[in-house]
Amino acid sequence: MTIISTALATSLVATACGAGGSSSEGSDSGPLKVGAAVSETGKFSIEGKATKRGYEMWVDEVNAHGGIDVGGKKRKVQVIYYDDQSEPETAVKLTQRLISQDKVDFMFGPYSSGLTIATSAIAGKYKKIMFAGGAAAVSVFNQKNEYVFSPLTLTRDYTTSGLQALQEKGVKRIGVMHSDDAPMTDVKDATVENAKKMGLEVVSVQSVPADATDITGAMRQIQAKQPDAFVEAGTTLIGLLATRTMRDIGWAPNYVLMVQAPTEPTFVRELGAATAEGIMAPTQWMPNDSYKDDYFGTAQDYFDAYLKKYGERPSYLAPSSSAAGLSLQLAVEKAGSTDTEKVRKALVDMKADTFFGPIDYTAPGDASGLTGANINRPMLTVQIDAKGEQVVVAPKDTAKAAILPLKPWNAR
Repeated sequence: MTIISTALATSLVATACGAGGSSSEGSDSGPLKVGAAVSETGKFSIEGKATKRGYEMWVDEVNAHGGIDVGGKKRKVQVIYYDDQSEPETAVKLTQRLISQDKVDFMFGPYSSGLTIATSAIAGKYKKIMFAGGAAAVSVFNQKNEYVFSPLTLTRDYTTSGLQALQEKGVKRIGVMHSDDAPMTDVKDATVENAKKMGLEVVSVQSVPADATDITGAMRQIQAKQPDAFVEAGTTLIGLLATRTMRDIGWAPNYVLMVQAPTEPTFVRELGAATAEGIMAPTQWMPNDSYKDDYFGTAQDYFDAYLKKYGERPSYLAPSSSAAGLSLQLAVEKAGSTDTEKVRKALVDMKADTFFGPIDYTAPGDASGLTGANINRPMLTVQIDAKGEQVVVAPKDTAKAAILPLKPWNAR
Protein backbone atom coordinates (compact mmCIF):
# COMPACT_ATOMS: atom_id res chain seq x y z
CA MET A 1 0.00 0.00 0.00
CA THR A 2 1.30 3.47 -0.88
CA ILE A 3 1.49 5.76 2.12
CA ILE A 4 2.37 9.43 1.85
CA SER A 5 2.91 11.58 4.92
CA THR A 6 -0.08 13.86 5.49
CA ALA A 7 2.15 16.87 6.01
CA LEU A 8 3.94 16.23 2.74
CA ALA A 9 0.80 15.51 0.75
CA THR A 10 -0.95 18.66 1.97
CA SER A 11 2.04 20.94 1.40
CA LEU A 12 3.15 20.01 -2.08
CA VAL A 13 2.29 23.39 -3.51
CA ALA A 14 4.07 25.17 -0.65
CA THR A 15 7.19 23.05 -0.92
CA ALA A 16 7.45 22.96 -4.68
CA CYS A 17 10.33 25.40 -4.75
CA GLY A 18 8.15 28.49 -4.74
CA ALA A 19 6.71 27.90 -8.19
CA GLY A 20 2.99 27.73 -8.68
CA GLY A 21 0.71 26.99 -11.57
CA SER A 22 -0.63 24.00 -13.41
CA SER A 23 1.21 21.26 -15.24
CA SER A 24 3.61 22.43 -17.90
CA GLU A 25 3.27 19.20 -19.90
CA GLY A 26 2.78 20.04 -23.54
CA SER A 27 3.13 23.76 -22.80
CA ASP A 28 5.95 26.23 -23.25
CA SER A 29 4.88 28.33 -20.25
CA GLY A 30 4.49 27.79 -16.55
CA PRO A 31 6.92 25.94 -14.31
CA LEU A 32 8.91 22.97 -15.52
CA LYS A 33 7.67 20.17 -13.27
CA VAL A 34 9.98 17.52 -11.85
CA GLY A 35 8.84 14.58 -9.74
CA ALA A 36 10.89 12.88 -7.03
CA ALA A 37 10.15 9.92 -4.77
CA VAL A 38 12.96 10.07 -2.20
CA SER A 39 13.43 8.27 1.11
CA GLU A 40 12.53 10.52 4.03
CA THR A 41 11.91 7.52 6.27
CA GLY A 42 13.17 3.94 6.40
CA LYS A 43 16.64 2.46 6.07
CA PHE A 44 17.74 4.99 3.41
CA SER A 45 16.46 8.06 5.27
CA ILE A 46 19.92 9.54 5.96
CA GLU A 47 21.05 9.19 2.36
CA GLY A 48 17.59 10.16 1.11
CA LYS A 49 17.74 13.45 3.02
CA ALA A 50 21.15 14.23 1.51
CA THR A 51 19.87 13.38 -1.98
CA LYS A 52 16.80 15.59 -1.58
CA ARG A 53 18.90 18.47 -0.26
CA GLY A 54 21.08 18.24 -3.35
CA TYR A 55 18.04 18.57 -5.59
CA GLU A 56 16.87 21.52 -3.49
CA MET A 57 20.26 23.22 -3.80
CA TRP A 58 20.03 23.12 -7.59
CA VAL A 59 16.40 24.26 -7.66
CA ASP A 60 17.18 27.22 -5.41
CA GLU A 61 20.10 28.18 -7.62
CA VAL A 62 18.29 27.94 -10.94
CA ASN A 63 15.13 29.68 -9.70
CA ALA A 64 17.16 32.48 -8.11
CA HIS A 65 18.36 33.25 -11.64
CA GLY A 66 14.87 33.23 -13.13
CA GLY A 67 14.70 29.58 -14.12
CA ILE A 68 15.90 27.46 -17.01
CA ASP A 69 16.32 29.16 -20.39
CA VAL A 70 14.10 27.18 -22.74
CA GLY A 71 14.47 28.56 -26.24
CA GLY A 72 14.86 32.11 -24.97
CA LYS A 73 12.11 31.93 -22.34
CA LYS A 74 12.91 31.49 -18.65
CA ARG A 75 10.91 28.81 -16.85
CA LYS A 76 11.17 28.21 -13.13
CA VAL A 77 11.39 24.70 -11.73
CA GLN A 78 8.77 23.09 -9.50
CA VAL A 79 9.59 19.81 -7.76
CA ILE A 80 6.95 17.51 -6.26
CA TYR A 81 8.42 15.28 -3.56
CA TYR A 82 6.99 12.13 -2.02
CA ASP A 83 8.45 9.82 0.62
CA ASP A 84 9.16 6.36 -0.85
CA GLN A 85 9.82 5.04 2.69
CA SER A 86 12.88 3.17 1.36
CA GLU A 87 10.52 0.57 -0.13
CA PRO A 88 10.62 -0.48 -3.82
CA GLU A 89 6.87 -1.07 -4.07
CA THR A 90 6.10 2.35 -2.63
CA ALA A 91 8.72 4.01 -4.85
CA VAL A 92 7.24 2.40 -7.97
CA LYS A 93 3.69 3.46 -7.07
CA LEU A 94 4.77 7.01 -6.37
CA THR A 95 6.68 7.18 -9.65
CA GLN A 96 3.54 6.04 -11.43
CA ARG A 97 1.56 8.71 -9.60
CA LEU A 98 4.03 11.47 -10.45
CA ILE A 99 3.89 10.61 -14.12
CA SER A 100 0.20 9.76 -14.51
CA GLN A 101 -1.46 12.13 -12.02
CA ASP A 102 0.99 14.94 -11.33
CA LYS A 103 2.01 15.09 -15.00
CA VAL A 104 5.67 15.88 -14.36
CA ASP A 105 8.00 16.68 -17.24
CA PHE A 106 11.08 14.94 -15.80
CA MET A 107 12.02 12.74 -12.85
CA PHE A 108 14.64 12.94 -10.12
CA GLY A 109 15.69 9.52 -8.88
CA PRO A 110 15.73 8.15 -5.32
CA TYR A 111 18.73 7.17 -3.26
CA SER A 112 19.84 3.56 -3.83
CA SER A 113 20.49 1.74 -7.06
CA GLY A 114 17.87 -0.85 -6.19
CA LEU A 115 15.11 1.75 -5.94
CA THR A 116 16.45 3.50 -9.04
CA ILE A 117 16.32 0.31 -11.10
CA ALA A 118 12.70 -0.20 -10.06
CA THR A 119 11.55 3.38 -10.63
CA SER A 120 13.58 4.06 -13.78
CA ALA A 121 11.87 1.09 -15.40
CA ILE A 122 8.56 2.93 -14.94
CA ALA A 123 10.08 6.18 -16.16
CA GLY A 124 11.48 4.39 -19.20
CA LYS A 125 8.11 2.83 -19.98
CA TYR A 126 6.55 6.29 -20.15
CA LYS A 127 9.61 7.82 -21.81
CA LYS A 128 10.29 10.18 -18.92
CA ILE A 129 13.95 10.98 -18.29
CA MET A 130 15.11 10.18 -14.76
CA PHE A 131 18.11 12.06 -13.41
CA ALA A 132 19.55 9.73 -10.79
CA GLY A 133 21.52 11.64 -8.19
CA GLY A 134 21.87 8.69 -5.83
CA ALA A 135 22.50 5.63 -8.01
CA ALA A 136 25.85 4.26 -9.17
CA ALA A 137 25.53 0.48 -9.53
CA VAL A 138 26.50 -0.95 -12.90
CA SER A 139 23.17 -2.81 -12.84
CA VAL A 140 21.33 0.52 -13.22
CA PHE A 141 22.94 1.16 -16.59
CA ASN A 142 23.09 -2.27 -18.21
CA GLN A 143 19.29 -2.53 -18.46
CA LYS A 144 19.29 -0.88 -21.91
CA ASN A 145 17.11 1.88 -20.43
CA GLU A 146 17.74 4.99 -22.52
CA TYR A 147 15.96 7.30 -20.05
CA VAL A 148 18.11 7.11 -16.90
CA PHE A 149 21.27 9.21 -16.34
CA SER A 150 23.59 9.56 -13.34
CA PRO A 151 26.67 11.78 -12.88
CA LEU A 152 28.15 9.45 -10.23
CA THR A 153 31.25 7.31 -10.62
CA LEU A 154 30.20 3.65 -10.89
CA THR A 155 30.24 1.35 -7.87
CA ARG A 156 32.77 -0.90 -9.60
CA ASP A 157 35.37 1.82 -8.97
CA TYR A 158 34.46 2.71 -5.38
CA THR A 159 37.14 0.79 -3.50
CA THR A 160 39.85 0.68 -6.17
CA SER A 161 42.02 3.59 -5.01
CA GLY A 162 41.58 2.54 -1.37
CA LEU A 163 42.66 -1.04 -2.02
CA GLN A 164 45.65 0.10 -4.05
CA ALA A 165 46.74 2.43 -1.26
CA LEU A 166 46.27 -0.27 1.38
CA GLN A 167 48.31 -2.74 -0.64
CA GLU A 168 51.13 -0.19 -0.64
CA LYS A 169 50.81 -0.12 3.17
CA GLY A 170 51.47 -3.86 3.25
CA VAL A 171 47.91 -5.20 3.40
CA LYS A 172 47.76 -8.77 2.08
CA ARG A 173 44.47 -10.14 3.48
CA ILE A 174 41.03 -8.50 3.51
CA GLY A 175 37.64 -9.39 4.92
CA VAL A 176 34.44 -8.03 3.35
CA MET A 177 30.94 -7.47 4.73
CA HIS A 178 28.12 -6.07 2.61
CA SER A 179 24.40 -5.46 2.81
CA ASP A 180 22.27 -7.55 0.48
CA ASP A 181 20.91 -4.73 -1.71
CA ALA A 182 21.81 -3.95 -5.32
CA PRO A 183 24.49 -1.25 -5.04
CA MET A 184 26.35 -2.82 -2.14
CA THR A 185 26.36 -6.25 -3.74
CA ASP A 186 27.91 -4.61 -6.80
CA VAL A 187 30.53 -2.95 -4.60
CA LYS A 188 31.30 -6.29 -2.95
CA ASP A 189 31.65 -8.06 -6.28
CA ALA A 190 33.98 -5.37 -7.64
CA THR A 191 36.00 -5.26 -4.41
CA VAL A 192 36.54 -9.02 -4.39
CA GLU A 193 37.41 -9.09 -8.10
CA ASN A 194 39.84 -6.16 -7.88
CA ALA A 195 41.45 -7.51 -4.71
CA LYS A 196 42.16 -10.85 -6.35
CA LYS A 197 43.59 -9.15 -9.44
CA MET A 198 45.91 -7.22 -7.14
CA GLY A 199 47.03 -10.41 -5.44
CA LEU A 200 45.23 -9.75 -2.16
CA GLU A 201 43.68 -12.70 -0.35
CA VAL A 202 39.95 -12.35 0.43
CA VAL A 203 39.66 -14.38 3.63
CA SER A 204 35.93 -13.90 4.34
CA VAL A 205 32.86 -12.43 2.63
CA GLN A 206 29.74 -11.92 4.76
CA SER A 207 26.30 -10.69 3.68
CA VAL A 208 23.86 -8.97 6.06
CA PRO A 209 20.32 -7.61 5.56
CA ALA A 210 20.18 -3.95 4.56
CA ASP A 211 17.96 -3.29 7.59
CA ALA A 212 19.99 -5.44 10.03
CA THR A 213 20.13 -4.39 13.67
CA ASP A 214 22.61 -7.03 14.87
CA ILE A 215 25.61 -8.03 12.75
CA THR A 216 27.78 -9.44 15.53
CA GLY A 217 27.84 -12.94 14.03
CA ALA A 218 29.04 -11.75 10.64
CA MET A 219 31.65 -9.48 12.21
CA ARG A 220 33.00 -12.24 14.46
CA GLN A 221 33.36 -14.58 11.46
CA ILE A 222 35.50 -12.00 9.69
CA GLN A 223 37.45 -11.21 12.86
CA ALA A 224 38.29 -14.91 13.27
CA LYS A 225 40.08 -14.85 9.88
CA GLN A 226 42.34 -12.01 11.08
CA PRO A 227 42.37 -9.89 7.91
CA ASP A 228 44.75 -6.94 7.66
CA ALA A 229 41.88 -4.75 6.47
CA PHE A 230 38.09 -4.84 6.83
CA VAL A 231 35.94 -3.55 3.95
CA GLU A 232 32.29 -2.74 4.69
CA ALA A 233 29.72 -1.92 2.00
CA GLY A 234 26.37 -0.76 3.34
CA THR A 235 24.22 2.21 4.22
CA THR A 236 25.21 4.79 6.81
CA LEU A 237 23.13 2.90 9.39
CA ILE A 238 25.03 -0.32 8.66
CA GLY A 239 28.35 1.53 8.83
CA LEU A 240 27.42 3.00 12.22
CA LEU A 241 26.38 -0.44 13.43
CA ALA A 242 29.59 -2.04 12.14
CA THR A 243 31.75 0.55 13.92
CA ARG A 244 29.90 0.10 17.21
CA THR A 245 30.14 -3.68 16.84
CA MET A 246 33.89 -3.55 16.25
CA ARG A 247 34.24 -1.46 19.38
CA ASP A 248 31.96 -3.75 21.40
CA ILE A 249 33.83 -6.93 20.47
CA GLY A 250 37.21 -5.25 20.83
CA TRP A 251 38.28 -5.77 17.23
CA ALA A 252 40.49 -3.14 15.64
CA PRO A 253 41.87 -4.40 12.31
CA ASN A 254 44.84 -2.49 10.95
CA TYR A 255 42.66 -0.68 8.43
CA VAL A 256 38.91 -0.18 7.88
CA LEU A 257 37.37 0.95 4.58
CA MET A 258 33.63 1.72 4.64
CA VAL A 259 31.76 2.55 1.47
CA GLN A 260 29.16 5.10 2.60
CA ALA A 261 28.97 5.94 6.30
CA PRO A 262 32.11 8.04 6.93
CA THR A 263 31.17 10.47 4.14
CA GLU A 264 27.96 11.46 5.95
CA PRO A 265 28.10 14.14 8.72
CA THR A 266 25.91 11.82 10.82
CA PHE A 267 28.80 9.36 11.19
CA VAL A 268 31.08 11.60 13.24
CA ARG A 269 28.18 13.36 14.94
CA GLU A 270 26.78 10.11 16.34
CA LEU A 271 30.05 8.29 17.07
CA GLY A 272 32.30 11.17 18.04
CA ALA A 273 35.64 11.94 16.43
CA ALA A 274 37.57 9.59 18.74
CA THR A 275 35.54 6.57 17.62
CA ALA A 276 35.39 7.55 13.95
CA GLU A 277 39.10 8.37 13.67
CA GLY A 278 41.06 6.27 11.20
CA ILE A 279 38.12 4.86 9.26
CA MET A 280 38.44 5.30 5.51
CA ALA A 281 35.84 5.71 2.76
CA PRO A 282 35.61 6.27 -0.97
CA THR A 283 34.02 9.56 -1.92
CA GLN A 284 32.83 11.09 -5.16
CA TRP A 285 33.65 14.68 -4.27
CA MET A 286 35.53 16.99 -1.90
CA PRO A 287 35.24 20.76 -1.55
CA ASN A 288 38.95 21.29 -2.25
CA ASP A 289 38.60 19.68 -5.68
CA SER A 290 39.57 21.98 -8.55
CA TYR A 291 36.19 21.51 -10.27
CA LYS A 292 34.08 24.55 -11.17
CA ASP A 293 31.34 25.79 -13.51
CA ASP A 294 29.38 28.93 -14.36
CA TYR A 295 26.39 27.93 -12.23
CA PHE A 296 27.58 26.83 -8.76
CA GLY A 297 31.09 28.22 -9.05
CA THR A 298 33.86 26.14 -7.48
CA ALA A 299 33.47 22.99 -5.42
CA GLN A 300 34.32 25.13 -2.38
CA ASP A 301 31.60 27.64 -3.33
CA TYR A 302 29.07 24.81 -3.35
CA PHE A 303 30.33 23.55 0.01
CA ASP A 304 30.03 27.01 1.55
CA ALA A 305 26.51 27.53 0.18
CA TYR A 306 25.38 24.14 1.47
CA LEU A 307 26.90 24.79 4.89
CA LYS A 308 25.12 28.15 5.10
CA LYS A 309 21.78 26.65 4.07
CA TYR A 310 21.80 23.45 6.15
CA GLY A 311 24.31 24.09 8.92
CA GLU A 312 26.48 21.05 8.18
CA ARG A 313 28.94 19.86 5.56
CA PRO A 314 27.53 17.86 2.63
CA SER A 315 28.37 14.26 1.86
CA TYR A 316 28.97 13.56 -1.83
CA LEU A 317 25.28 12.68 -2.30
CA ALA A 318 24.12 16.29 -2.16
CA PRO A 319 26.51 17.61 -4.84
CA SER A 320 25.88 14.55 -7.01
CA SER A 321 22.15 15.25 -6.86
CA SER A 322 22.74 18.91 -7.64
CA ALA A 323 24.85 17.77 -10.59
CA ALA A 324 21.92 15.64 -11.75
CA GLY A 325 19.75 18.75 -11.70
CA LEU A 326 22.45 20.72 -13.49
CA SER A 327 22.49 18.00 -16.16
CA LEU A 328 18.78 18.59 -16.72
CA GLN A 329 19.36 22.33 -16.97
CA LEU A 330 22.27 22.06 -19.40
CA ALA A 331 20.45 19.57 -21.61
CA VAL A 332 17.21 21.58 -21.77
CA GLU A 333 19.12 24.77 -22.54
CA LYS A 334 21.16 22.99 -25.23
CA ALA A 335 18.04 21.47 -26.76
CA GLY A 336 16.12 24.75 -26.51
CA SER A 337 13.15 22.59 -25.63
CA THR A 338 11.63 20.33 -22.98
CA ASP A 339 10.83 17.70 -25.60
CA THR A 340 11.99 14.41 -24.11
CA GLU A 341 13.83 13.09 -27.15
CA LYS A 342 15.59 16.38 -27.83
CA VAL A 343 16.70 16.58 -24.20
CA ARG A 344 17.80 12.95 -24.22
CA LYS A 345 19.95 13.58 -27.30
CA ALA A 346 21.49 16.63 -25.63
CA LEU A 347 22.37 14.47 -22.61
CA VAL A 348 24.01 11.81 -24.75
CA ASP A 349 26.02 14.51 -26.56
CA MET A 350 26.92 16.33 -23.34
CA LYS A 351 30.53 16.91 -22.36
CA ALA A 352 30.53 19.32 -19.44
CA ASP A 353 32.93 20.42 -16.73
CA THR A 354 31.00 21.11 -13.55
CA PHE A 355 31.60 21.86 -9.86
CA PHE A 356 31.07 18.11 -9.35
CA GLY A 357 33.56 17.09 -12.00
CA PRO A 358 33.39 16.03 -15.65
CA ILE A 359 30.09 14.78 -17.05
CA ASP A 360 30.06 12.65 -20.20
CA TYR A 361 27.14 10.23 -20.39
CA THR A 362 27.42 6.99 -22.35
CA ALA A 363 25.10 6.56 -25.31
CA PRO A 364 23.11 3.44 -26.25
CA GLY A 365 25.50 1.00 -27.92
CA ASP A 366 28.56 2.33 -26.06
CA ALA A 367 31.45 -0.13 -25.95
CA SER A 368 31.08 -0.30 -22.16
CA GLY A 369 27.64 -1.87 -22.55
CA LEU A 370 26.25 0.83 -20.26
CA THR A 371 23.72 3.54 -21.11
CA GLY A 372 23.48 6.87 -19.27
CA ALA A 373 26.57 6.28 -17.09
CA ASN A 374 29.37 8.76 -16.37
CA ILE A 375 32.15 6.19 -16.70
CA ASN A 376 35.22 8.44 -16.91
CA ARG A 377 34.85 10.18 -13.55
CA PRO A 378 37.60 9.61 -10.95
CA MET A 379 37.04 8.43 -7.33
CA LEU A 380 38.82 9.56 -4.16
CA THR A 381 39.46 7.85 -0.81
CA VAL A 382 39.33 9.76 2.48
CA GLN A 383 40.21 8.96 6.09
CA ILE A 384 38.66 10.50 9.21
CA ASP A 385 41.31 12.38 11.21
CA ALA A 386 41.50 13.09 14.97
CA LYS A 387 39.27 16.17 14.55
CA GLY A 388 36.60 14.21 12.72
CA GLU A 389 37.48 15.76 9.36
CA GLN A 390 37.71 13.91 6.04
CA VAL A 391 41.22 13.98 4.56
CA VAL A 392 42.05 12.68 1.08
CA VAL A 393 44.55 9.80 1.33
CA ALA A 394 44.25 8.23 -2.15
CA PRO A 395 44.99 8.14 -5.00
CA LYS A 396 48.59 9.18 -4.38
CA ASP A 397 48.59 12.12 -6.80
CA THR A 398 45.70 13.82 -4.96
CA ALA A 399 46.43 12.68 -1.38
CA LYS A 400 46.68 15.37 1.29
CA ALA A 401 47.99 13.01 4.00
CA ALA A 402 49.33 9.48 4.49
CA ILE A 403 47.06 6.63 5.58
CA LEU A 404 47.32 5.86 9.28
CA PRO A 405 46.49 2.48 10.89
CA LEU A 406 43.44 2.18 13.13
CA LYS A 407 44.15 2.82 16.81
CA PRO A 408 43.17 0.13 19.32
CA TRP A 409 39.85 1.01 20.98
CA ASN A 410 41.44 1.24 24.42
CA ALA A 411 43.93 3.81 23.14
CA ARG A 412 41.32 6.37 22.09
